[in-house]
Amino acid sequence: MDASNIIRFLNELRANNNKNWFDANRKWYEDVKSDFFEFSKKLIIGVSKFDSRINNPDIKDCTYRINRDIRFSNDKSPYKTHFGTFICPQGKKSGFGGYYFHIEPQGGDYLGNHLMAVGAYCPEKDELESIRTEIYDNPEKFIHALKQAKGFTFDESAKLKKNPKSYPADFKYIEYLKYKNYCIEKVLSEKDLQDPNLLEILLDNYKSAHAFNEIINKSIEYIKENA
Repeated sequence: MDASNIIRFLNELRANNNKNWFDANRKWYEDVKSDFFEFSKKLIIGVSKFDSRINNPDIKDCTYRINRDIRFSNDKSPYKTHFGTFICPQGKKSGFGGYYFHIEPQGGDYLGNHLMAVGAYCPEKDELESIRTEIYDNPEKFIHALKQAKGFTFDESAKLKKNPKSYPADFKYIEYLKYKNYCIEKVLSEKDLQDPNLLEILLDNYKSAHAFNEIINKSIEYIKENA
């Protein structure tokens, strides 16, 4: 994957986020999209080798359209200025946790960085409670899985200010029950993206976080099966 070319395109798109520029550069877009999709297909194959829940999903079930939904937004810029791939059971809209890869030049208005992430973003209320209960019932297993995940840290963007009422305040790991997103992440540099071994690096990191993701998905699966 030519990450430098993708980054150049996204930077130019951010500076010229309008239909006229996009139409004039559609060939460039199609080239970088194809490059990113081909890399993403290799990621899918690699992840499926250590996570049996990933059952050969179509690339369209793991990637996103570049057009923004601007119906309810004050920002009427028509295009996203990032690329993302989310590899999870039953596709990106399933609600399950998965493995995310994100390319966005620093300072962008979405996440603002290149990164990799593992877990579930904004799980439903009952799924969130199921995850918290699993952590409370099996804390050492959760902590061990978290320690296995190489250099990942929790997404701190959405967290309760107070302890959740369903659990004792003196629980040793009460801080881990405050999260609204059970998603761990690792920021990537442009140099990281240009590494010739990027695919192997991502897969090695994702594999290290598989146990964490499995805890999340078993908790979500329990709710889905008993709905």
